[in-house]
Amino acid sequence: MNTDELAFVNRQLAGMLKSGIPMEVGLKKITESMTGSKLKAQLDELGSRLEKGQLVDKAVVGLDLPETYKRLLALGQASQSMPKVLICVADYYERIGTLATRLKGLAIYPMLILVCGLIVSGLMAYLSVILKNDLVSITQTSEGADGRAPWFSIYGSVWFSVFPMCVFAVGLGLYSFILRSQKMRKYFSWKIPMLRDAALAQYASLTEVLLNSGAPLPEVMGMVSKLENGSAMEADLKKIEQSLSEGQASYEAASSGCKTIPGFFNWIVAQADEDVVAGFSHASSIYSGRAENKMEAFLHCFLPVNILLIGILLLGFCLPHLAILTDLLRMIDQLGGMG
Repeated sequence: MNTDELAFVNRQLAGMLKSGIPMEVGLKKITESMTGSKLKAQLDELGSRLEKGQLVDKAVVGLDLPETYKRLLALGQASQSMPKVLICVADYYERIGTLATRLKGLAIYPMLILVCGLIVSGLMAYLSVILKNDLVSITQTSEGADGRAPWFSIYGSVWFSVFPMCVFAVGLGLYSFILRSQKMRKYFSWKIPMLRDAALAQYASLTEVLLNSGAPLPEVMGMVSKLENGSAMEADLKKIEQSLSEGQASYEAASSGCKTIPGFFNWIVAQADEDVVAGFSHASSIYSGRAENKMEAFLHCFLPVNILLIGILLLGFCLPHLAILTDLLRMIDQLGGMG
């Protein structure tokens, strides 16, 4: 779902609510001006449910909207400060939109490599099948079966042509599975440094938004832990929530002993003392910058690695052909000498 569009819609809706326009009417007016999209269809359904008298927390159930967004809407209803919450929502999605877009762009690069590798290896396999029999039979006729170059035993194998294509096909399948599986995405988001920094930046930004919406810190930790269900950070968030609920006075004390959330992150938040919102805002800025710097480093490394991989692939294809062509040239020289 387009986060920029979602942010724009919520900022417009907040302005309408401040002007006294009911939420269901505002949603109807906004969706009328939207082009056909997944977001338009879901907001249309939300507006229809609100017109029927459903409360926001019930109306969002079953809609294909981000879980974070649905919880924030329910929080706005509970706190009776929906315009303020909607502005916070717009700020949040605008903030993470750029980072999320860059991450999606980075995810495309390995996909392109795998697709291009599959196409190139498939073309090489096709050419090998066409050329192999003719070239080998010519050289064998000239030199005799016992005089074959050692390349023939390798090049004549079907696996030589098919193996690179199989490698790229398996890699493409696994990568597609990881991208489509939410569980796998959450797992790898804590294994790759730039994804881990991006996840921490999103956690800090979301916590800041929830606190600005009026929710107390223990409740915020509980909400975020539910949203992070299945991720490596879930256990730490539950521990912080429990410590705060049991009377820990500060986030710094409650977050001590976290296994996944870095101590540096918690230290940044704690530097704001009692102004936890400012602490999370600072942590969000720092980790967003770290994630973007690591993305830039990845892009700088990506091109030379890409060239190296394609070069190795082409070299592996060309060497057997060069060996056979060398034999053909030698055969031609021998025939010329006999003439």
